[in-house]
Amino acid sequence: MSESMPHTGHDELRELSPQASLDIGALCSRGAVAGLAAGFVFIMANMWYAGAHGKPSIAPFLDISTIFHASKAPVLDPNEAVVGLVTHFALSMLFGIVFAFAVQALGLAHRLPLLVAAALLYGLALYVLNFQVIGRAAFPWFVNSNGPNQAFELWIHPIGYGLILVPFFIGPRSANHDR
Repeated sequence: MSESMPHTGHDELRELSPQASLDIGALCSRGAVAGLAAGFVFIMANMWYAGAHGKPSIAPFLDISTIFHASKAPVLDPNEAVVGLVTHFALSMLFGIVFAFAVQALGLAHRLPLLVAAALLYGLALYVLNFQVIGRAAFPWFVNSNGPNQAFELWIHPIGYGLILVPFFIGPRSANHDR
């Protein structure tokens, strides 16, 4: 049972609008998947770093659980690792969605050098905002000397999160560009 919608005249306006290619669902989906992939690489690198430096490999999840509970320090408890895992991947998806909208708004999909630069800057901005601004104000564990290593986080945010977003947003080359 399929009924066709009456022609309203809005289709012509939508085609002429600069927002014609804005598909919010597609941006959210692409951003969420990109955020999950980047978040996976990012957390694996953090787990490796923790294990290689004498901490339990689940330490990054315990650190992140402090965000959910707004606690001053992590608690070594398997339940807290799950809380950290869920919080990490939820934030990774959210950050990926934000990046998707930025790529769309700035028209970066067809400009690979700018897309790469934007992704690296975005990763750096996430570090500064999450660790240096919000961490200092609300989550002191993230700037505590016993907490996450600041030099590693400064490096892994742009490389292990930001740069991993890039392949998900590279647009197709146009026929004119290939000539």
